[in-house]
Amino acid sequence: MGPLQLTETWTYALVGGLLALPFTALEVWRSPEHITLGAILVGSVLAGYLIKRRSGNSTATGIRAALIGGIPALWALIELLRAISNIPNPPWFQAVSVGMALAFGGLMLVTVAVSGALAGRFGGWLAERSGHDGVADPRSRT
Repeated sequence: MGPLQLTETWTYALVGGLLALPFTALEVWRSPEHITLGAILVGSVLAGYLIKRRSGNSTATGIRAALIGGIPALWALIELLRAISNIPNPPWFQAVSVGMALAFGGLMLVTVAVSGALAGRFGGWLAERSGHDGVADPRSRT
């Protein structure tokens, strides 16, 4: 992978991720308990589609777009950590609670990344199906 393709990968990941970011932030702001991945999936599909047209890796671009678009989902984790520190419990119980909250945050990131990978791959598949696989068509005469 050359530097130009790496730049394109991040460019398209930013396009898809920044498209999803405000919608994810709005969902988290409204109800941090009920976050859906709809906007993140749409942004990852778009990023995967765009990069596959340039013969790039749609899966990696989808992951990056999902992680960018899913940043507001971490606000829920921050609120959970604040709640844990405000509840009067023994120190060992607070330590276990923080560990469980961080494990939940890791699981949340893995879920977002896997969803983004699958959505990016789907976007790449859509690009290939529509004839934009990034490879010159051997049937066309130049």
